[in-house]
Amino acid sequence: MVSVDPAAAAAHLVLGAEVVPGIRSAIADLGGDGPGTLVHVAPTGPGSRWPSNSAATLVHHLCGVVTSWGAACLGAEEVVRDRAAEFEFAGPVGPELDRLADLVDRLPGWAAAARDRGTLAHPTGTAFDVEAARRAGTLTVDWVLAHILHDVAGHLGHLEVTRDVLLDRAPGP
Repeated sequence: MVSVDPAAAAAHLVLGAEVVPGIRSAIADLGGDGPGTLVHVAPTGPGSRWPSNSAATLVHHLCGVVTSWGAACLGAEEVVRDRAAEFEFAGPVGPELDRLADLVDRLPGWAAAARDRGTLAHPTGTAFDVEAARRAGTLTVDWVLAHILHDVAGHLGHLEVTRDVLLDRAPGP
């Protein structure tokens, strides 16, 4: 019988049942990948005093976050990530939504692999001071799962604000 990691199961449940569907809903509200949609429009323009990202860019970035912390850090998989390039994303968002859901589904397996190894690999392309956390003893499987949940859920909030601002500006029927 395979044991289920309670922290990984909880993170997977919240992300898979609540957060990813919320992200899909916000993207659908913006028109998805259809022509003339708002999915690639940032709430603030180039050179803005308060730069922002498009909805599609946020989804692509979240794939990078989960790949870095899940596949690389927990799963010890070889990952190449260019964090800065994530914020230049202009591709279709539909495949990225599916990719995010698939990555979330892999979290329990990655967490089990990390617990079995007894170590965490270095996440790829992160701005977080991983070595300081290692020295402090705070970089644990549970912390990584909480970090993924925190980051993805926080960006859902950003995505909802992006949607609200863009739809408020859109011409009415």
